[in-house]
Amino acid sequence: MSKDSFKNLFSTFLLIASVIAFSFSIFSIMKLDGFEERLNALELSTSEKIDKLSKGLNEEIGAIKRLISGGGVIEKYLVARNFLENSENDLRLILTELQENPERPYFRIFVAGSSEVWIGFKNNAKDKKYVYQKNFKPGLSEEKFFYLKAPLLETGYTVTLTKDTYIRTAMPDSVYLLFFGFNSAKIVKMPDIEVNNISRDFNLYVPGK
Repeated sequence: MSKDSFKNLFSTFLLIASVIAFSFSIFSIMKLDGFEERLNALELSTSEKIDKLSKGLNEEIGAIKRLISGGGVIEKYLVARNFLENSENDLRLILTELQENPERPYFRIFVAGSSEVWIGFKNNAKDKKYVYQKNFKPGLSEEKFFYLKAPLLETGYTVTLTKDTYIRTAMPDSVYLLFFGFNSAKIVKMPDIEVNNISRDFNLYVPGK
């Protein structure tokens, strides 16, 4: 092969190689541009999702703040519930106080001094279980204890016992019983830590006896 032919062949090879290299460069650039476009699209999509999530989270936080803040729904609910509960208790107290029937005698507890006093009640001295027991605060009890007939209307402050009711207390010197019924009333002091039968021990009037 002559020297000129070799030069021509080499020049042709270089030209073809340059064209191929250029083509690959163009392809790579195009591929890189496509990748960059997809990357930008992904970045934009991710940014939109983050913005949407952040907006939703801020809205939820705002809603929670409105619920728990002063004057919010939760506070209004708690105030309304407390009012209803207090109204219910007051209503039961009122209904209990209104029950004044001479044929349905009852007694109340009065605790003297400044300390609470435990008092327990059984239907009779032979019973093993107390039907009602409580630590009574100083002053007049809210409860009315009916011992002959059940109250006309039962409330949370009415307790039905029997004429043979047994009473026990840890501090008899501080406990007084106020009896009402049959158009009369009387007050008695607990004589000891226990009273075995209120009708007999306190000489209460019982119809038919």
